[in-house]
Amino acid sequence: MRRTSMLLLSARCGALLPLTRCTGRRRLALRAETIAAETEAVEYVVKRSRFVAHAAPCTSFDEAEGFLARHRDDKARHNCWAWVGATSARMSDDGEPTGTAAAPIRAAIEGADFVDCAVIVTRYKASTAPKLGAGGLIRAYGQAARDCLKTAVAAPAAPPRIAVDLVVAPEAYGGVRGLLSAWAHRGVTVASEDYRDDGAAQIELTLDDGDVRAPFLREAEAAGASIRDDD
Repeated sequence: MRRTSMLLLSARCGALLPLTRCTGRRRLALRAETIAAETEAVEYVVKRSRFVAHAAPCTSFDEAEGFLARHRDDKARHNCWAWVGATSARMSDDGEPTGTAAAPIRAAIEGADFVDCAVIVTRYKASTAPKLGAGGLIRAYGQAARDCLKTAVAAPAAPPRIAVDLVVAPEAYGGVRGLLSAWAHRGVTVASEDYRDDGAAQIELTLDDGDVRAPFLREAEAAGASIRDDD
């Protein structure tokens, strides 16, 4: 296939984890609930260690960072957290042994079948408090997160957005631009656009609804675009 006559489309889910191709079957989160609003603080105490948890709905990691900044206590020993989006996730043990804090927090979110949700658990430890050990930490962080999420009210989650990258040869640009305009009302949005040395345009799109992906690609193909699946 000649590059100058090719329209290359590749889809990916999420931007926070390594690229995941979504060609063929759509790989979208099956869970469809988040929490309706930020929770009040919930405290879990074990062996003179206090674990204070907060949870909030966050549709992006940028939102999650703002929530975490509001509740992070720099005077505490550890501020451990997890965020689970529709197609990606992030978490931090914040100095606790690897796998003893963030993983059980994330497991609590996923166990409740929530997406677009962040939970932070702050640990306060008295100077005389005994060590909890890895197993004790896993149970404590997980329990604090679960107790917090039990106070939350479930709400429908926003459908995950899908990113699509286009490389458009100069001779196909006008037709593709017209196609994008025609699909704008169905949630196909241009996020960024750049140009390569050979004159081809690189266009990053977002699709609000995964159901529009297949018909959108069909129309692109019908318009003469070449579509390459890398799976």
